[in-house]
Formats: sequence, structure tokens, C-alpha cells
Amino acid sequence: MTEDTTAAGRVDEDTASGGKLRDHPQFLRLWAGQASGAVGDQVFPVALSLYVLHEGGGAAQVGLVLAGRGVALVVCLLAGGVIADRLRRTRILIAADGFRSVVLLVTAVFLTWLPLGVLPLITAVVGAGEALSRPASRSLLPNLLPDGLLERGNALVSAAQRGAAVGGALVGVTAVTLIGVRPALLVTSAVFALAAFCVLRVSDSRPSAAARASVLGEVAAGLRAIRRRPWVMAVMGTVCLHLFAGSATALTLLPIVARRDFGGDVAYGVVLAAMGAGALPAIALAGRWQPRARGAVSMLALTGYALVPLSLAAPFPLPAVMLCFALGGFVVELYFVYWISALQRAFPDALLGKVFALDQLGAYALLPVGFALVGPMVSWLGMTGTLVAGGAVVAASSLLCLAVPGVARFEDRTGS
Repeated sequence: MTEDTTAAGRVDEDTASGGKLRDHPQFLRLWAGQASGAVGDQVFPVALSLYVLHEGGGAAQVGLVLAGRGVALVVCLLAGGVIADRLRRTRILIAADGFRSVVLLVTAVFLTWLPLGVLPLITAVVGAGEALSRPASRSLLPNLLPDGLLERGNALVSAAQRGAAVGGALVGVTAVTLIGVRPALLVTSAVFALAAFCVLRVSDSRPSAAARASVLGEVAAGLRAIRRRPWVMAVMGTVCLHLFAGSATALTLLPIVARRDFGGDVAYGVVLAAMGAGALPAIALAGRWQPRARGAVSMLALTGYALVPLSLAAPFPLPAVMLCFALGGFVVELYFVYWISALQRAFPDALLGKVFALDQLGAYALLPVGFALVGPMVSWLGMTGTLVAGGAVVAASSLLCLAVPGVARFEDRTGS
């Protein structure tokens, strides 16, 4: 298989242009596992962030806890991508979910004995499991669905993840508020165990071992494939800036703004849930609407993500902040469905794991730095100045990205 082979060749020609998702039970099992794990991904950071605040921590401590996950993703994603192109991807998913389940169970048992300084390490360990699972799950999907169903399949996975974001945020806040952080962590452990169980019945084959190089050689092959597509590099760099300037700032300061302006922790969970709820109509739209200029639609929409940090910069009422976060969820998910499907079509199966790992690595490369810098930036610019600066970077980078050839359609200019 050559490097320019696309995903369309991985499925039967008779089904490559249509069919229904319910006709693919292997995909539905993968979807169920991803939906279960998504609940854990949401409950865990919410519960620990609130725990830090309850124990007397501030913006800097919350930022460090959230940064632990980002550091693990940056450090471990490349390894996850190489492994995903060497081993059976279902086995990777089962091992990663089972590992996270055990780590969170142990954390729940010993939480009251752990100093706050250890919590970033816990989030890093859980993030390492996530880093191993992400390339495997995304590169497995095009082997379970025909090319014509990729947008719908990716949309359904995103719908489960965003639906879990709504429920997971509220579950995390409710558990911490009414019972305590331990029940939230125990729920998280259970859903990761369920995710591993769902994937047990998904069958796949080991990726081709033809011409397999060393680990560094495989990473280099992935980098060369991406470098030959400047539009991929441009979008990766733009999303990296979005997470660094927009997401890190907003997510670190949201629980503090919620306590200061909106009366407490419940508002924190409600705003996060609004972002998840806002993504749901975008998922339905992206699964059905397939414009030729998917990239132009995506990048123009992403300028709206600037409203997420900007909504916290002024004393807006809670409904207005919820609306802005919902719009942020909408535009991110619209972009994400089109982007993941574009990568699955543009790169061969033998490189997909590494490409998705490099995509995530590029996106998260500056996120830990962003979390760590929020505290110093607030001391320098104040909360309002920090949030406004983050929104400006998001909007400007989205528009500039469109100047790169190939971005407008999320494909090579030749269409290959």
C-alpha cells in the first residue's frame, strides 16, 4: 500500500457509498465503548477541579491539575500512535480503559490522604491511558465502516461523547456537591470498566507489518506524510493555538467565575453541560450536510469559539454565558466531524494511528503551557485582559488559516 492510498480501499466496493450504521454491529460496539469512556473523561476533571477549590486551592492549582492531562497527552500520544499501527487496536482500547479504571479506583480509596500536589500526577497517569486509546479508536473506525458512512459514523461517536459531556459534567458537580468527590471517582472507574467490556466483542486484524521500521522511523514516516499536505499542518497549528489561548484560559477560570458571579459550583457544571448540549445539533448537521468546502465552513465557524473566553470577560448573566459556551460546542463539533473524516480519507491505514497521534500531539502541545500560564497572566493582565487576549487569538488564527491552499476543502488541491 502506497502512502497516498486512501481509506476508501479498506471496505467492500458494494457498500462504499451507502448503507446504514445499524448494519455494522462491530462499529456499534466500538461506539458503545467510546460513549462509556466519554462519561469518565468528563466526570474526572470536573470532580478533581472542584475538589481542589474545596480544599482551598485557586486558579494556579486548578490549572496545574488540568495541565497534568495535557502533559500526558503530549508525552504519550506518539507512542500511542506507533502502537496503534503495530498491534490490534481493540486490545489497546481494552488495556487503556482497564488501566484507567484501576487508577481511578485506587485514587478514590486513598483520596483524603493525597496532598493537592499529587493530583496533577494522577491526571497525568489517567491522561496517559487516554493518549494510548485515542489513535487506536480513531484509526479503527474506517475499518468498520464504508467510506460513504464516515461522516455519519464520526458524528455518532461525537454525539455520544458530547451527550456524555452534558451528563458527565452534571454528574461530577452533583456528586461533589451532594455526596463528595469519591463517588464521582468511583462512577468514573465503573464507566471505564464498562467501556473495556464493550470493546471485547469488536474484532479487528493487526495492521500490516510490511516494511515496518523502527519507532523513530515510523514517526518520521507520519511526519513526512503530514508535511506533504500543508493544509493538514495549518489546521493542526490553528487548533493548537485555540486550545492554548482559548480553552486553557476559559476552563481554568470558569469555576472561579462561577463561584464569584453565579453563586457556586452548580453553575460550573451547567455551563459545561451547555457546551456539550450545543454540540449535539452540530453533530446532526455534519452527519447529513457535506459541503464541498468543508474546511472553509469549519474554520469560519471556529471564529465563534472566541466567544467562549470572551463570555467570561465581562459580567454577563449566566444564560448569556451558557449560550456562548453552547455556540462554542457547536462550532468545535462541526469542525471536528469534518476534520476527522478528512484525515481518515487522506491517509492510508498503515499511517492512520501515527497521523491521529500527531494531530492530537499538535493540538495539545501548548495546552499544558496554557494552563500553567493562566495564573501568571491573570496576575499581569487581570482576568478580563487574559480572557480577551485568548478570544482574540482564537478568532485571528481561524481566519488566517484559510489562506493556506487546501484548507478550504480539507483536501489536497489535486483531490488526491
